[in-house]
Amino acid sequence: MDKVEQYLDQVCRSVGGPRSLRQHIRQELREHLLDAMAEHKAAGLPEEEALNRALADFGGPEQVRSELEATHGQRLLPVVIDKAMQWKEKTMRAKWLWTTWAYLAVAGIILLDLLFIAFAVTTQIPKLRAFTAQGWLQYDDTPGVVWLVSFLHNVQWAWERAIWWAPITAAGWGLFEWRVRSENKSFMRLSGLGTVGFGLTIVVLMTAGAVVLPYAVGIPHSSIARPFAREQIVSVDASIVALEQAAARKDWDGMREHAEAASEAANRLGFGPSLHSLKTRNEPLTLAELRAHQESAMENLAEAQQAIRGKDAERLKAAPQKFQQSFGPLREAAKKREG
Repeated sequence: MDKVEQYLDQVCRSVGGPRSLRQHIRQELREHLLDAMAEHKAAGLPEEEALNRALADFGGPEQVRSELEATHGQRLLPVVIDKAMQWKEKTMRAKWLWTTWAYLAVAGIILLDLLFIAFAVTTQIPKLRAFTAQGWLQYDDTPGVVWLVSFLHNVQWAWERAIWWAPITAAGWGLFEWRVRSENKSFMRLSGLGTVGFGLTIVVLMTAGAVVLPYAVGIPHSSIARPFAREQIVSVDASIVALEQAAARKDWDGMREHAEAASEAANRLGFGPSLHSLKTRNEPLTLAELRAHQESAMENLAEAQQAIRGKDAERLKAAPQKFQQSFGPLREAAKKREG
């Protein structure tokens, strides 16, 4: 049988096409050779001679190979076409997968943008308007913030008319699907959605900034801090009056209590934007000068407390006058701010 395999090697070595085709041809030739050999053996020839006769009947390897190439060369083209179709189908399947993912990603971005805008329009913008109307926020002297707030109003105006934008968008989409027949239609559709997503993302970023910045700019200059500052000034004045009354009675325990209350209120006056809220456009004092007066008043109160602890009446007489000189500008600034 080695002679048969050698013969088949010589015949099939140069046959073109895929490996499966060559194996099929080899198996087919082997079966025909064995059938021919069996017929010669049945006629009474020995096995070796029957094999030689069967090989001779088939012809030389070159002759058989030429005949096979002429016969199976026509079969090779459908095999190649089939392979090409399989590759195309695989490629199209991958293209469909990635295209679907791209559509889902863009649609997800658009949905998140719309949800954020809906949240801002229904919750944040009304709150911002209410705080502004009630005087809690003041940013009229900041043009950039004023423009952003105006932008928020435009976003709300457009959102409230979304009932008209939706059918217009749907009609435009339907017209595109109906009229456009380009082979690049899928890419055109994806590009359109991407553009919409990009535009909405810009609107979201600007909306987020417009919601946050008025609070960041308006709160330190707003009336949130002014009532607190005025409350501390009133508390200091009341404590100083009570201190002077206790001093007239030589009530050292009362003096100690009222001095501590005045010191605590004056100290709270330096918290956060309290001093800044006392500053007006026409106020000649700067924030640094207001803070210097507050710190000086604190020092004068500390001297008064030391005099009270030492029960030094002479030293205590000078303390209220020094305190009034330091604290007076803060009191006047609060009165101007009220007016």
